[in-house]
Amino acid sequence: MDPNIILFGALGVMIVFMFMNNKKRKKQAEDLQTSIVVGSYVMLTSGIYGTVAAFEGDKVILETAPGTKLVVNKLAIRQVEANKPATAKAPAAAKPAAKKASANKAAAKKPAAKTTSTAVKKPAAKKSAK
Repeated sequence: MDPNIILFGALGVMIVFMFMNNKKRKKQAEDLQTSIVVGSYVMLTSGIYGTVAAFEGDKVILETAPGTKLVVNKLAIRQVEANKPATAKAPAAAKPAAKKASANKAAAKKPAAKTTSTAVKKPAAKKSAK
């Protein structure tokens, strides 16, 4: 068998696989774009997360925080997240209050330290060797 035929055959198989892989990627991108609806929780290619608020042609208005909106290209959306993370505003506010309360209890148990006025000593001058 001629080695050139084998090389051309391998090249042909590689080209076929490249076309099939390209079709698969285009279908995945198309499915992603059709799955984006208002209210979807998405991640951008830059890593920013947010909720889709509205569409303006090929642009998407994304709400990243309450009252904060970004206008991004629709193609910048990398993936649609399955579930939106729950925001825990109340527990986050309770933690600092609990820390303050425990700090106040600890301060109440310890007697106040006496403050005495002591003169601050100046550091001794270094002697230089000549």
